[in-house]
Amino acid sequence: MSFKSIAIVLLVFLAACRESSRQPSPDDVLYDEVMAIHDKVMPEMTTIHNLKKELHALRTPDSDSLILARIKDLDDSDEAMMSWMHSFKVPDKSDAKKIYLEQEKDKISKVSEMIYRSMDQAKATIDSLQTK
Repeated sequence: MSFKSIAIVLLVFLAACRESSRQPSPDDVLYDEVMAIHDKVMPEMTTIHNLKKELHALRTPDSDSLILARIKDLDDSDEAMMSWMHSFKVPDKSDAKKIYLEQEKDKISKVSEMIYRSMDQAKATIDSLQTK
């Protein structure tokens, strides 16, 4: 290996070490927190769709209004997630990022709560109708 090759490898190695030791900015940490909430709840979209199918299958004249209410709650939760994802755009300006990400963390937290609440209510409704 030539001296030039060794120097290039050494420079690349040092640059990589410097990059890996860089501390994330508060904005990076906040962004990761927002995304962690999103990433935890996003897979539940499949659960929502499955619960809606189960509810539709259990519809009877006696339970129709209750089931339709639970389906609406699930639809509203699904729509809240889709709407949040569609509007999520982190600003380029550093001074606006923190405020935006704090607001978005609050919004996605509320969406997450809405999703889990609607799923819990749907599951409880399904359980109560299946035991009749």
